Amino acid sequence: MCKYSVIDQMNRKIKHFVVIVASLFIFSACYTSSRISQFSSDHVALGITKDAFIKKYGEPFYKEVSYLSEHQKQEKLFYKEELHKGSWFIVTTAFTFVEGELIKQEIVKEERAHRNCDCDK
Repeated sequence: MCKYSVIDQMNRKIKHFVVIVASLFIFSACYTSSRISQFSSDHVALGITKDAFIKKYGEPFYKEVSYLSEHQKQEKLFYKEELHKGSWFIVTTAFTFVEGELIKQEIVKEERAHRNCDCDK
């Protein structure tokens, strides 16, 4: 009978350990604060094709299409990211493609994510 109580205690300790490790894993997965833009950390190379860019970064949230004076097709793809640098910001980055090739990357908008929040309290 004593043998079973030792095994029961070991099982309870193992269960507690598993619960603690699982909780830490779950809560750490929820905290995905990004301080650096994925486009800066990946060092997007000019000259990449639009198709390869979309395959790597996914579909943009907005697109603009126009034609240049030389009848070249120009497309701008817009991506938003939420970044944390002291407080939360939403950064919109535009990528300009001419005839399907990346020629320009620029940040077109940077705004606080929570304007009515006094997060220092």
